[in-house]
Amino acid sequence: MPSIHFKCVDHLNLHRVSDDEYESGNWVVTPADAQRLIGGMLYLHNTKSERSYFGGKIKSARQVRTNDRIPDRIVFRFVPLSEARGVRWRGIDHINAHQSGVVEDE
Repeated sequence: MPSIHFKCVDHLNLHRVSDDEYESGNWVVTPADAQRLIGGMLYLHNTKSERSYFGGKIKSARQVRTNDRIPDRIVFRFVPLSEARGVRWRGIDHINAHQSGVVEDE
């Protein structure tokens, strides 16, 4: 199953949209990777060295335009799952990485 880890300090851009769904964004992810991740897992971490504090199963992804240096971003909608907490960071982990890239869960 594809998954992705994000460095999301203090719940930045994490919003509850209904009783059982949240959105997290504005992530630099290609539209192709975003589509590939639907049905997979999203994990949020304060730091790459800390285990995930929140996450869940991705239901959808939408593109948004921002005023950031990289304007095209992705917002993921997901259903929170308890098994998405306490997961170690996997994938890209260089000092400036804010996301892991798409990784396959074992």
